[in-house]
Amino acid sequence: MPKKRVTDPPAELLTLPTRLKYARERINMTQAALAKRADMDPGQVSRLEKGERGAGIEVAIVIRLARELGVPVGWLAADEGDLPEAPKGPTVFSEDSDRRRKPRGGKTT
Repeated sequence: MPKKRVTDPPAELLTLPTRLKYARERINMTQAALAKRADMDPGQVSRLEKGERGAGIEVAIVIRLARELGVPVGWLAADEGDLPEAPKGPTVFSEDSDRRRKPRGGKTT
């Protein structure tokens, strides 16, 4: 499956759904992986990104999502502040991966 190329963000990411999707895609994280890390239902992440009515979002959820995506809460919630640079390299987060794990087979220094 080819990797989806994420371009620079538009001048203004006007809604939480567009900021959420952009922040997730810029680090190559799947919706399922984000849901797992943020202790959410995968369908809720999908509904939030689509901006579906009834998806509802609590402050605690915005905080968890921002933490897992590596973005400021103010940026995700209201497009306030600056978005930090995305990590360099082929970062890919799948549902089963865990960025907090140590690399396999390698020695740590």
